[in-house]
Amino acid sequence: MSAPDPRKDPRFRRYRGAAYGLYIALTSLFSVWIIVNVSRSVAAMTPEKLPPASVTLGFPECLAGARALWDELELGREKLVRVSPARDVDQEWMRFRTEWLTRLRERESQCDLQTRERAPLRTVYRRLEAVLDLYTTHAVQYADEVGGTVDSFHAAFKAASASPAAKPSAP
Repeated sequence: MSAPDPRKDPRFRRYRGAAYGLYIALTSLFSVWIIVNVSRSVAAMTPEKLPPASVTLGFPECLAGARALWDELELGREKLVRVSPARDVDQEWMRFRTEWLTRLRERESQCDLQTRERAPLRTVYRRLEAVLDLYTTHAVQYADEVGGTVDSFHAAFKAASASPAAKPSAP
């Protein structure tokens, strides 16, 4: 028979139990704190759906509104690569996203997308929101994975441009 492990002295069993309990309690509290803060942040960045407006826009106006929102979304996406420093792309995008999503919710309310006749419009607006979600993922990935490299390239380019060797030589 093997000798008992001296690190697990039976006299200290209740202290080990208390340490494990304290560890689990603190870890649980920290996890709940993180979940609550992330939930608040997401709620602040995502406007709620509005009830149908008192005046409903016609089908062509709703379709034109979706096209305008699409054009605005594309312009916002194109601006991503011009944000400097590139590591701030995700923060800029989140500001743009919240404002854009507010306008989307207003337009959805004005178009009353819940009716059967408006099913094609409802599909257009759902797809538009799906594109927004993918662009959001892209912005975060760009900022985290590409942003640092883009920023260092710009710094190196600026330094090389300021170099005496970059100045045109006089004939």
